[in-house]
Amino acid sequence: MCSVYEFGRGKKKPPQALNAGGFDSLADDVRLIRRTDKAPVYLSDGSVHMMRWGYERPGLGVVNNTRSDNFESPMWRDSIEHRRCLIPVTAFYEWSGPKGNKRTHRFTSRDGGWLWMAGIWETADKLGECFSMITTAANALMSPIHNRMPAVLTDKELNPFLDGELMKFNPAPETLRVNDARNPLLKNPPSHVQDELF
Repeated sequence: MCSVYEFGRGKKKPPQALNAGGFDSLADDVRLIRRTDKAPVYLSDGSVHMMRWGYERPGLGVVNNTRSDNFESPMWRDSIEHRRCLIPVTAFYEWSGPKGNKRTHRFTSRDGGWLWMAGIWETADKLGECFSMITTAANALMSPIHNRMPAVLTDKELNPFLDGELMKFNPAPETLRVNDARNPLLKNPPSHVQDELF
């Protein structure tokens, strides 16, 4: 569930309520972000930090996503209560179909702007600052592909989430667009993709 996303310059500026000009200079090039990569995240104090994607846990390895229905777990409780963040994304990927014949789906904002994912963060002794992306139940657009999806926030939800007021997520399907895409993880992807799904 959401192990790859793109970070690059969106067609629209970040919402004014965020005062998020700090990460604009980082967004000149489109970059593919995979777990354990470093990427910018926006903190509740208005600062932007480069952090490693994924919490490291003994016996579990890298845990890059946090289920919204598991916040009471000791692994997540302190982070959701005290260290929330926003993850700026221009596209994210999901796969469907049988092993060996999977389709790649690329999700973007319908208006060409940024997608803001709910996240949490921590400082690890050996790894430094790390973040995890919050996932929630799939909406109508995602459910034919996967049963979970990133907690994509609307502009009105950004500050309530950072302030600790928002605990449940319901990403609106009409704010997203999905297209079939070349698999960005393949070194030699096929030269064609199917038409838009929805």
